[in-house]
Amino acid sequence: AAERIRSRIERDLEVRIDGSIARVTASFGVAAYPAQAATAGDLIEAADQALYAAKRAGKNATRAA
Repeated sequence: AAERIRSRIERDLEVRIDGSIARVTASFGVAAYPAQAATAGDLIEAADQALYAAKRAGKNATRAA
C-alpha cells in the first residue's frame, strides 16, 4: 500500500512555487506487528529505521523493516 501511495504522489502531485511547477516525491518506511516488533515503541522504531533506509537509497522510495 505504501508503494502505491508513493507512486501516485510521484505521478500526480505537483505544487506551484513562484510561478514554477515542482513535482513532489515521498519516502516511506513500513513495519508490521508482530513480525518486526513486539511493542508499539518498537514498531515505530522499526518503521523509522526503514524510512531512513529509504532516504539513504536515494529518496522517493519505500522500504520495509
